[in-house]
Amino acid sequence: MDFAEITEALQHLTQPAYLYIGGGAIVCAFLLILLVRRQPKKVVAYVTENGRVMVSRSAIIELVQTSCQQLNDVSKPHVRIQQKGKITHLDVSIKLLSGGRLRSVEETLQAHLRHALTENLGIEHLGRINIVATGFKSGRIEQSSTVNRPADPTQDSFDDYDFETSEDSAESKSL
Repeated sequence: MDFAEITEALQHLTQPAYLYIGGGAIVCAFLLILLVRRQPKKVVAYVTENGRVMVSRSAIIELVQTSCQQLNDVSKPHVRIQQKGKITHLDVSIKLLSGGRLRSVEETLQAHLRHALTENLGIEHLGRINIVATGFKSGRIEQSSTVNRPADPTQDSFDDYDFETSEDSAESKSL
């Protein structure tokens, strides 16, 4: 295939009908992605003979946020809810504060959330609760007490040593 055939094929594709079809396909793909990724507004907690009992997404988020506020080592929780069939999965993104240990925070937070979501909100089909550390906020850095500082701030610690300058070494060689 030579260059002329390629340009002729590309010119054929730039006709308005093909551009509209391509644009429509891109818009449909974008809408499909949005529908798949959207989060549920309500989650089925349990089903009774009289109907379904639902829990709003905002109630779940509030429960997760208040749980994270009780832990001193966690800040800025962000919740993502996923439903696969009857099972509800949570992704909880947190920022770990200085001194916090991810393993102990994860164990405590998962146990507390699982208990609160099943006991308080009545969610029966609770799946995974994934904890994602999105950042680490360091505390204040303190200087080590082992560093010796001179008593007089105008005196450098180098004043205690006798350094030989190039002029001094030239004088000692000439003597």
